[in-house]
Amino acid sequence: MEDFRKRTAMYIGDKKITTLKSFIDGYFYATWTNDIEVDDKIKFDDFHDWVAGQFKWKESTAGWSKIILDECKGDEELAVDKFFELYDSFKTRVK
Repeated sequence: MEDFRKRTAMYIGDKKITTLKSFIDGYFYATWTNDIEVDDKIKFDDFHDWVAGQFKWKESTAGWSKIILDECKGDEELAVDKFFELYDSFKTRVK
């Protein structure tokens, strides 16, 4: 994961939150359609609501990537950095 974090653009083509979202969606689609079990540490089941709560949004219907991008004033690269910061906190949250 650290290599991916440090060199995101190398793995997904560019350092943009919208590209990262598409990559993650593709990953989960591939695991779902191929019936591959996903480690609990990387499940995104509650990530939309959790991110909305972190930024005091009333709802999460915009989705985590759009919330983060909006909070980063449209800066795609900054939003990727913020994603990893939030993801680290999300993984270690008390359920």
